[in-house]
Amino acid sequence: MKKIEAIVRREKFPEIDGALKMLGVSGLTVEEVAGRGRARHTTTVLAKGRWNYEEEYIKHLKLEILVQDSNAQAVIDAIMAHATTGSVGDGKIFVSSVDEVLDIGSKAVDEKAVAFATIPKQN
Repeated sequence: MKKIEAIVRREKFPEIDGALKMLGVSGLTVEEVAGRGRARHTTTVLAKGRWNYEEEYIKHLKLEILVQDSNAQAVIDAIMAHATTGSVGDGKIFVSSVDEVLDIGSKAVDEKAVAFATIPKQN
């Protein structure tokens, strides 16, 4: 199993979510996060004058998706295709292996603990 964590622009989420639904991905965790990297975000504020300031942390969304190994590349490709604006600060994708999954309620383990979507193989 693979865990795909994607840090993406908030405004791109509806497009990404739609693409994941089209693939059949049903399990998705989304949380608001803030971080910093190479990108800098400048905000202009008009209040009794005009001034700019640079925010230290930029707000993004973090998506977490658990998929079978065979489906990981299709999910990654969908996120890459729909998350990009071509600018610095589009985000990152992290892929890691998952050794074990336990369902607290049913006590199911591994494959039985996760309801995987059936994603057709890409040719």
